[in-house]
Amino acid sequence: MFKKLSIRKTVTVAENQRVLMFKNQMLADVLMPGKHKIWDIKDDLEFITFDINTLYFAEKNADRLYRSSDALRKHISHWKLSSNEVGLLYVDDLLQGIVAPGEHLYLWKDAGELRLDTLSIEENLQVDEKLLFLINRAGANTATRLIRSNRTVAIKPIADISVAKDHIGLLYVNGRFIRRLEPGQHAFWQFNHTIEVKPFDCRTQMLEISGQEILSKDRVSLRINLSASIRLQDAELAARSVDKVDDFVYKTLQLALREAVGTKSLDDILLDKLYVNETVKELVSDQLTAIGISLVNVGVKDIILPGEMKAILNQVVEAQKAAEANVIKRREETSATRSLHNTAKVMENNPTLMRLKELEALEKVSDKIGNLTVYGGLEGLMNGIVKIA
Repeated sequence: MFKKLSIRKTVTVAENQRVLMFKNQMLADVLMPGKHKIWDIKDDLEFITFDINTLYFAEKNADRLYRSSDALRKHISHWKLSSNEVGLLYVDDLLQGIVAPGEHLYLWKDAGELRLDTLSIEENLQVDEKLLFLINRAGANTATRLIRSNRTVAIKPIADISVAKDHIGLLYVNGRFIRRLEPGQHAFWQFNHTIEVKPFDCRTQMLEISGQEILSKDRVSLRINLSASIRLQDAELAARSVDKVDDFVYKTLQLALREAVGTKSLDDILLDKLYVNETVKELVSDQLTAIGISLVNVGVKDIILPGEMKAILNQVVEAQKAAEANVIKRREETSATRSLHNTAKVMENNPTLMRLKELEALEKVSDKIGNLTVYGGLEGLMNGIVKIA
């Protein structure tokens, strides 16, 4: 018996499908939704089904098929972007993706109302607020993703940059400074460009130079903590002059502190407490101004001496204070003696004053006596106890 060969094929196409029919590996037709009965006598037909809900015609030979088939061009929309253009793909007025420069885009026409807006990234490097709002509103869907060769990949096509309050940002494109960015949200296309933003704080900054071991002129090891206040004056000059502003300021202050302490003895430093502050400020002010930084204030917080040096200084201070106390004591004794001498000379020729002084002494004595017995009356008391020579 002969086996009956099926020479008629039935192809069912759903509403969301399109079927490419190939004959001898050449595209012959595009089958629309419905049931199709097709004769395949020589068994040389091949069918490939596509879901138009995926939007993209992602056949690997899409470009060749599109150019060679009139039937396919009726169902496919095609866009080609130049190397400096970016595309904004809208489906039914909703942003669905961002098309990379230089890409070919093949979309099923029946997937929805298609629109591709193009922008020149050379003339419009910054993403405007309206478009940035649309991209942010789209959230995690394909609107924040990149369309490349009819595929969406998880590469964010924009550099989304936030400049904080009281800060400024310096925008660099491909290593070249472009302009300043004020506080707020900014976005830039990253295609074909390297985007970099350097933020700078415009507020007064406190910088601590702590634990510096420095030898004074008389070779005493000191540990000094320095505090400085700085403020940015010219961000562009600072970025152009040095790589890391804080590091430069720190090292400049550190060297100035060593120079200030190393040229003075310990006694001079302790005697003139403002010397270090004024000297450091004088040494670094011009250097910082040259890079766009102003030195608001600088001061020594602590001067810490080695243990043995601290003990020696305590002994010196103790001896100095003891000597000062001794001088004061002798000065007071001399003054008291001189006063007594002057009093004695006055009373020597004035019996009445002498008598008054004796009565004053008697009064002081009587204050310390609980009971006093008097014999001979008041006259006997006055004449017998207190006599005027």
